[in-house]
Amino acid sequence: MKQATLPALCAAALVLAAPMPSQARVSDTIKSGPEINEISQRTTLLIVGFNNSGQPMGHGSGSLIARDGNTCVGVTNAHVIDVPGAQFAVRTSDQAVHPVTNVRAFANEDLAVVTFECQGNYEPITIATYQLSPGQTVYLSGWPGDGNPTGGLTRQFTSGTISTLLDRPVGGYQVGYTNVTRSGMSGGQVLDDAGRLVAIHGIGTLEDARVVAQRLNVPVETAQGLAQKTGFNYGIPVTTFLGRASQAGLNYPYDVAFSMPQAPASGAVTRPGDYTHQPNASDQVSFNDMLGNVNQLLDTVNRFRRIFGF
Repeated sequence: MKQATLPALCAAALVLAAPMPSQARVSDTIKSGPEINEISQRTTLLIVGFNNSGQPMGHGSGSLIARDGNTCVGVTNAHVIDVPGAQFAVRTSDQAVHPVTNVRAFANEDLAVVTFECQGNYEPITIATYQLSPGQTVYLSGWPGDGNPTGGLTRQFTSGTISTLLDRPVGGYQVGYTNVTRSGMSGGQVLDDAGRLVAIHGIGTLEDARVVAQRLNVPVETAQGLAQKTGFNYGIPVTTFLGRASQAGLNYPYDVAFSMPQAPASGAVTRPGDYTHQPNASDQVSFNDMLGNVNQLLDTVNRFRRIFGF
């Protein structure tokens, strides 16, 4: 189901008038941990900021949430791309590196949209907008590492449960969970047990409350209150993102689901439970190799500017 534009609403009316299907979409059915990890592996983005010399200035994570022709769309945190003087590149699951063509940060929530040109077989993740509940299983995917890694990065995929839902969001953050998190995973995926995006991760266990307070423009006491509630792992619900994206006119063809995870057609439900991810080649990044690709991109862009005068 696509973003609720006028044509989509008309189509929805026709659907409501027709008999309801007896089977849920495959993308909406409960899956095993390895199946969810496979979805996450294909759709988790590594976002790297670098200077004019091609040297890294930091990195974060993101999710591939839409594709419009040859334009791919990712969502991440605003603080991931809040790096003065930086240019950005996105690394996709096929190990290709793409220059970011546009960045759009939101004013009141720690959210940003990045776009890049893509010609491969990139399928965005499904976004699920139903009401979340404490105790339900969630998975988190992102690229941990310090601010200036010199070696490699490995994507992390962890299981946990929702521990709290704030009545009043702070900087957009509202969903707390028990998953293990590390620096560099900001902007990463929070998935339900159907492998659909339900929140954007952005605050982790090891972060200083003073840094978070400054980032979200809230009192330190408010940030400390978050830490006391759940151990400081928070994400922004995708419903918040979709609302702000619509207000900003970012009406890309998102694949949106409204129901809770459904039992598969066979009726055999395999509850995901705890899952320990074993990284493979697609989860490994040589930062030096990636920066080599970035430098090639920089050289191409600079030559293009010299030729065409901008």
